[in-house]
Amino acid sequence: MSRSDDSVLFTYIAPFLGVLLVAVGIAAAVPATYDVIQDDITTCGTPTIAVDSPEETTARFGEDPRPNLTRFAYEDLSEAEQEAFRDALDDAVGESRVDGEFPHYGAFLNGSLVTYEGERHYTTVVAENPCFVAAPLQLPLGVFAIALGGIGILTPPAYRKLVALEEGAE
Repeated sequence: MSRSDDSVLFTYIAPFLGVLLVAVGIAAAVPATYDVIQDDITTCGTPTIAVDSPEETTARFGEDPRPNLTRFAYEDLSEAEQEAFRDALDDAVGESRVDGEFPHYGAFLNGSLVTYEGERHYTTVVAENPCFVAAPLQLPLGVFAIALGGIGILTPPAYRKLVALEEGAE
């Protein structure tokens, strides 16, 4: 390999590959980092329920709701479900997140009737708020690609310095 070939390799190809590696590394590391911190900054994993008022429930189903709706007494709900139900009743839109144990998720997903203080409320899951899941090695490989790309980008100045030292030694 001649000196000109070395120059092209270290001056153009290595930094170009370095930039590509940094771009790929950022594309992998950013979503993987989000996966790590999302529990602290988002509502993922906490479904949102909507609770209709008794009037809305009657308007939706009439006096005799469909027999295939699951029915619950308020006391049958878990602590987190009860809290979300009460919060949804107080909410202007009628929605609240279930932050905790949600054993009746399947029934709520299909719509359920909850009897609270003698009145029926149609309750359903309106947002599942799933969490983003990254591959387990995505973050370390992304960071490695960024580091390797940085080395590629820094190759031309290092090559020029090495050549200058070599020419000074002659």
